[in-house]
Amino acid sequence: MEKVKGINPVIEVLKSDKNIEKLEVYKGINKTHIKNILDLASKRNLKIFYTDKRDDNSQGVVAYISEYNYYIEFAELLEKELAKEESIIVILDQIQDPRNFGAIIRSCECFGVYGIIMQDRNNVKVTDTVVKSSTGAIEHVGIVQVTNIADTIEKLKKYGYFVYGAEANGDKFYYEENYPKRRALVLGSEGNGMRKRVRESCDSILKIHLKGEINSLNVSVAAGILLSEMSRGDK
Repeated sequence: MEKVKGINPVIEVLKSDKNIEKLEVYKGINKTHIKNILDLASKRNLKIFYTDKRDDNSQGVVAYISEYNYYIEFAELLEKELAKEESIIVILDQIQDPRNFGAIIRSCECFGVYGIIMQDRNNVKVTDTVVKSSTGAIEHVGIVQVTNIADTIEKLKKYGYFVYGAEANGDKFYYEENYPKRRALVLGSEGNGMRKRVRESCDSILKIHLKGEINSLNVSVAAGILLSEMSRGDK
């Protein structure tokens, strides 16, 4: 069994079709704070187990599910996205931090991005930390694992996607671009950015205007800024 911790993540899991084996609630929690959880659990006929022990970082609520099953096939993602008038796909090139991954998933859901593509190795996996950091957004986002990011970018281009990378020394500022209806955004790793071949596969490299001395942003923050602008034209 895997744990999903926190009020919002547990609410989204209860709304999903995932198999919840156990719902655990800390006895000391204020019931008004978890009214939605209690109502949803009742609708699903789930028994609630009250406990004297409060799990770390759980806000007093933990759902135990059979397994994490958030991955979909590339073909399934394409079928869904190509049916849309406008589409944004996010590609992650070796993101390592689970909290960054969770925050990126949250930004994707907020800005109408359903599909995330990442490499099946050297990349953070979906864990309880990722699920909690996404605050439930992961229930509404499809994640595809592929063998080769650069090759996948070339496949997306064949379906009409214009592919943007994100780096501090990009070709143009993100707000200067006139985004096409089908676009993909590549985000590189926290320490090294995009790998050389992945960068070379992009059609254009975007940058964010910065005024500080540090001259860099956390990758999840950058994702939110870029997706906010890229999604403005969506219907």
